[in-house]
Amino acid sequence: MQTIWTDMLVSGVPLAEKVLRTIAVYVFLVAGLRVFGKRELGALNPLDVIVLLLLSNTVQNAIIGNDNSLVGGLLGAAVLFIINQALVRYAYRNPRVRRMIEGRTEEVMRDGRVINVALTRNMITRDELQAAARKQGIEHLSSVECARLELSGQLSFTLKEPGELERVHRDIVARLAAIEARLPAVVLLIALGAALATAPLGAQARPQTDVWIVPLKQSGSTIAVGLPRNLTHRIGYDNQPSFTAKGDAVLYTATDNGQSDIWRVPVRGGAPKQLTHTSESEYSATVTPDGRFFSVIRVEADSTQRLWKFPIDGDGSPSLVIENIKPIGYHVWAGDHTLFVYVLGGPLGSANANASTLQLVDDRIGTGEIVARNVGRALQRIPGRDAISYIQTVKDSASWITEYDLKAKQSRRLVVPPKTADYHVWTPSGALIVAAESKVYMLTDAGWGEIADLASAGIKGITRLAMSPKGDWLAFVAEDNATP
Repeated sequence: MQTIWTDMLVSGVPLAEKVLRTIAVYVFLVAGLRVFGKRELGALNPLDVIVLLLLSNTVQNAIIGNDNSLVGGLLGAAVLFIINQALVRYAYRNPRVRRMIEGRTEEVMRDGRVINVALTRNMITRDELQAAARKQGIEHLSSVECARLELSGQLSFTLKEPGELERVHRDIVARLAAIEARLPAVVLLIALGAALATAPLGAQARPQTDVWIVPLKQSGSTIAVGLPRNLTHRIGYDNQPSFTAKGDAVLYTATDNGQSDIWRVPVRGGAPKQLTHTSESEYSATVTPDGRFFSVIRVEADSTQRLWKFPIDGDGSPSLVIENIKPIGYHVWAGDHTLFVYVLGGPLGSANANASTLQLVDDRIGTGEIVARNVGRALQRIPGRDAISYIQTVKDSASWITEYDLKAKQSRRLVVPPKTADYHVWTPSGALIVAAESKVYMLTDAGWGEIADLASAGIKGITRLAMSPKGDWLAFVAEDNATP
């Protein structure tokens, strides 16, 4: 017994030597990683992985010496923790030391051209550069204005500024979004009907939309999509679905004769119920975080668009959520009192017609902080995180699914969606889903993968996605051209 305790507690080398050995090896590794580049910190290839694995085993004896005791091992680990924390704190307070340890960011592309010298110096091949661009949704390096090797070893890309054609396209998209948010859909239908008045009778079909639902079943990294069902099969405009807190019903906007109201329909069958009966129009119903209300964009008597809320069962008087921020087009709740609102720009033709913004708002204060511009209508909360996602039009008019992290107070581009996929949702497990035309896609490590084609059900023109709280239902809007 005495021998066991001696082997465990008595170090085979002096403790001072143990401390010096650990410090020396730590300094050597920091210097080695600094000298031999950033590849060990990010974008490792198989050779880099092998080196790091062997390196840990190689320096082991240099740290512990002729010592297999428990005390010796714990002492070495403690010294590593202490010296690392001390160096990190010192570098944080001294920018010059931090630059010596971490180095600087370095451009590997400038003005759309690859800097081959920088690639060679950092041992980055052109194939690796292209692969890093594809991971960020960039298919061609010709669309990149600048690329940098960051301190973390990762490559970041800045896309080229849009040309005149791209700017015109972006402005048109922004104006169409403003029109849709301000005018009841029936006005658009009437205008279209007037334009088609001289067309042949068979060509005068009235465009309509319905809310559909389809069951989902996730197993690991795969999602199975069931048979779609039309929840609101009728003549008219049904749009903007969202789920109740329990996921047992869908709230949606229904428009008839210029009046838009919020309705509720059970997921598993049952008659729809009208929830709002006001003289104003309400859009974009969203259940509040406490589950007691649903918030809406309300077009008031003077055409002002502000955020209101109604009791969840529709019985009772509405109350104003945000008084001074207007006109609001869309919104998403990010916390009990935190939400993001899409605020429209000025009237068409004015100097600020395209000045729409995404703003972070606390409903207790009522003031907004602009966090993004040139955003789309799809605003989604990311499950399990203090973050939301949205579509943003960036340089070269590409649309990116972008996230805003509330803790870090910063945005980060995630991925470019498939063409015409203007809406997206997240499953509770964090899977990203989009839809375009009749197809539904999920983001995988290999990119966008098709998980369903609903064309066989007569579905086309899918928009306005909504995910149930449990991830077992996907609601969407499609053209009313299919059988129930």
